[in-house]
Amino acid sequence: MPFPALPTRVTCPNCHKPFMVELRTIIDVGQEPELKAEFLHQNINVARCPECGAGGMLSSPLLYHDPAKELLITYVPAELGMKADEQEKFVGGLVKAVMDSLPAEKRKAYFFQPKTALTMDGLFDAILEADGVSPEALAAQRARMRTLNALVSVLDDDKSFAEVVEQHRSELDYEFLLDIAGLIDASEQEGNQEAVTMLQKLREKILALVDVAEPQQAPANASADELIDLLLTASQAENWRTTVNMNRVRLDYSFFQALTAKIEAAQQDGDTVKAEELTALRDKILDELDSQETMLRSVEDQAVLFIMDLMEAPDLGAALRENRQGINEIVLSTAARLRAVAQSSGREARAKQLQTIVEKSLDILENDLPPEAKLINQLMRADYPEATNRILEEHRAMLTDGFVALVDKYIESLNGSDRGKLAEHLQQVRDQITAKRLILRS
Repeated sequence: MPFPALPTRVTCPNCHKPFMVELRTIIDVGQEPELKAEFLHQNINVARCPECGAGGMLSSPLLYHDPAKELLITYVPAELGMKADEQEKFVGGLVKAVMDSLPAEKRKAYFFQPKTALTMDGLFDAILEADGVSPEALAAQRARMRTLNALVSVLDDDKSFAEVVEQHRSELDYEFLLDIAGLIDASEQEGNQEAVTMLQKLREKILALVDVAEPQQAPANASADELIDLLLTASQAENWRTTVNMNRVRLDYSFFQALTAKIEAAQQDGDTVKAEELTALRDKILDELDSQETMLRSVEDQAVLFIMDLMEAPDLGAALRENRQGINEIVLSTAARLRAVAQSSGREARAKQLQTIVEKSLDILENDLPPEAKLINQLMRADYPEATNRILEEHRAMLTDGFVALVDKYIESLNGSDRGKLAEHLQQVRDQITAKRLILRS
């Protein structure tokens, strides 16, 4: 049973007016998966005074529980001044409440050794590290958020804004803009138009003052020499990691053969500066590929453990709904890869089980989408032309100008990535839609 927020009376520290807020002392993402994203976006236990507008996160003891990751974390703000025995009694009551809400078979050993977070940031870190996010990535993300908050605080003061931009110019790179784009998307999904407008204004003001270099992807027909030149140019840029990732599929054995040949040619010509520059580039590419491979392996390992838990669940649908926040592209691609391995080794029952996990996961994800996006997802998964034709027939009323424009955006996005085959598939479906619209008009 979910643990509801409790109406609580607080006093504004600014104007000293009392008012009521909704306060949670237990966040159980097994019971309410949607709370995880809300909490990480700092939308839980937040108060704003109706009188003066002052607000922020409330200082309150908190217990965070994620049964899928066997994660139980307690947090008691130091500013509350609770004695050790008071903390132990209060936290013990929260842990007992969670345990009592579970059947006996789900009361595992981790309940008897909950982790302790000393700060709210420490609590966020523990949650994200359990998701496979490295401490280095968390530190970098937190630094970007501090910079973002500094910019927001002077957004309407052009002079102060320019000064803060100058102070943090080296941090205002492509990844920083991606963070803003992610916050805009999240705010749109939450229906927070005020935040969307503010973040869009922030992005526009940054771009007016900073020339942000975007990572470059080599054209499909680019030669090895052209790719080497592109990477040389990007090797000192802030977006180096993203550039390598975007060109990763081209960084194969033949690429390194060509790069080594250029190093040897420079050495033979006595151009030691060029040879050392290219050797340093080769080492930097290999280091970055190793780093990305390590991160990817860690994330995939977490995905495999998640899939194993799902395979053991007595009710797959319920397990997926309880762990909705754990379903992502890595989990789906890992399940699909394992399914292919099971099929190739003749383990049909296991392959069928993994296929069911993929299908039911997609169904749950699609339930959160608008109808148009849900239909496009179904069309992208369906076989062309028979299955896609059947789906389009069932949804003829949705084949509007707006829907066609949305399909075009999807095709453009897919063409800009390494998913060209899917873009071709959707283009064929787009042609089917055009034909059906012509029939409807005739």
